[in-house]
Amino acid sequence: MENENKVLDATLFDNVLEKNEQVLKVIKPNKFKLIFYWMINAFWINLWIAIIGILPIVSTDLENNTHTPWGYYMITVAIILVVFVVAAILAYVYYKNCYYAYTNARILIRTGIIGIDYKSLDMRYVGALNVRVGFWDKVLKQETGTITFGSMSSPMSSSKAVGYNFAHVEKPYELYKEMKQVVEEVKEKYKNVI
Repeated sequence: MENENKVLDATLFDNVLEKNEQVLKVIKPNKFKLIFYWMINAFWINLWIAIIGILPIVSTDLENNTHTPWGYYMITVAIILVVFVVAAILAYVYYKNCYYAYTNARILIRTGIIGIDYKSLDMRYVGALNVRVGFWDKVLKQETGTITFGSMSSPMSSSKAVGYNFAHVEKPYELYKEMKQVVEEVKEKYKNVI
């Protein structure tokens, strides 16, 4: 909780800032939505584990009119619980390390589970910005969404583009307008520069 109440620190991106580059805004994704997203993915993995682990046992029991000891079922249940616990831990660690920012020149994404990874996109090359508020964003009523940035090197060929995304951000439409204005200002500044 204290992390959410604390003012986001621009020094998180000091490792990748260029000379005279200034962080204009740091954005933290919505914690509930991000962890929920990870748990939904864990659910689908667990569904397959349940089908693969339990269905053969049940079908064999029905064919042979026998009963399998509960231990076999418990192994599958234990694996499912481990997947949920590991997914929750990884989601929390990912959330702790996940920050988005934009500077006077670039879009920056900071993520990581084991270490910290950075991705950047020069605003001069942003060809398109899309905002998407998906099904779970609406159902969870968290006022969240995803902003996707497209460029020649990372085109947005589908709504599930994985290049440069500010995922699970709050008030995505307001942030979209803000980002679009900044991108246009940067492009205008470098319009005559080759």
